[in-house]
Amino acid sequence: MNYAKTNPFKIGLILLSLLFIISSCSSEDDSSNNPPTNSNIEVSINEYPNTGDLITTVTSSLSGDLNFSITSQSISQALNINSATGELRVLAWQLFDYETNPVITVTVDVSNGTETENRIIIISINNTDDISSFLNNSRTAYINASIGEWISITQSEYNDLANYLSSVSKSGQTDNAFQSTSGINTGGANFTVSINNAPTLPEGSYLFAFRYYCNENNIVDTNVKVSETSYQNNFETMGSNLPEHNAGFNYFVLKGNNAPTSTTAYLGIYESNTIGYKNTSGNSYFYESGDAEDLTNDSTNRAYLYQGLSTTIKQWD
Repeated sequence: MNYAKTNPFKIGLILLSLLFIISSCSSEDDSSNNPPTNSNIEVSINEYPNTGDLITTVTSSLSGDLNFSITSQSISQALNINSATGELRVLAWQLFDYETNPVITVTVDVSNGTETENRIIIISINNTDDISSFLNNSRTAYINASIGEWISITQSEYNDLANYLSSVSKSGQTDNAFQSTSGINTGGANFTVSINNAPTLPEGSYLFAFRYYCNENNIVDTNVKVSETSYQNNFETMGSNLPEHNAGFNYFVLKGNNAPTSTTAYLGIYESNTIGYKNTSGNSYFYESGDAEDLTNDSTNRAYLYQGLSTTIKQWD
């Protein structure tokens, strides 16, 4: 090659082009000069928070007057946001349920009128003892109870457990019979009873709450019975005896049931004194004197006032 004939001007252009390419690549590789405007925010909270609880405050790198808006959420109406401050808060507390919604994702747009940033908030729900969450008055007694022990709770706590725990079924007597004390009669003392053709516990159920009406005070020897055979045979006591209670409607919860039913199950009760019932045409039941496993007698036209709550999803420690 004849170097003497090489054009110095062309060489200069080539070197200048190479310098520009190197400078451009270096600028593109320096990510610190161009931080991402879109990023995820990850937070975690316990199940069943209060409506209005703060989840997080969404931030932005944009300047000026900002407007925050939810553009999508994986669980509809679970949260809302303050459009001026970016405070993301609980809207529907009952949707924050680990068993049904372990993760809730929300997309928030932030805008200053000319620019828009996108934020994705990933909320992980911490698994807790769901029963304890709804025991506002009886929580301490529940926490201190032993596994397999029944404790007394209030009517409102019983109703909350029935309404808000996942996959709850009611066995024994229907709700209608518990609406009032009108027409309640006194049943015989010291016998085991099972309502024939009453709602049953589904296969794989955990019994966790119970209510019934009694006619005496200072009752200590009553217990809840469950059979996986029929309305009539092989009843076994579930948990401890019910704690001491008095006449009227009584409500209880069972601590730590870890034994689901292996098939459809039937609910009964042993009442050491008396149990309330209403005269209802067409109702039938089985019964036996004492704390019995097998019920050899049957009769009709009495709706005995007892009911159990169960679920196929274990939601407690």
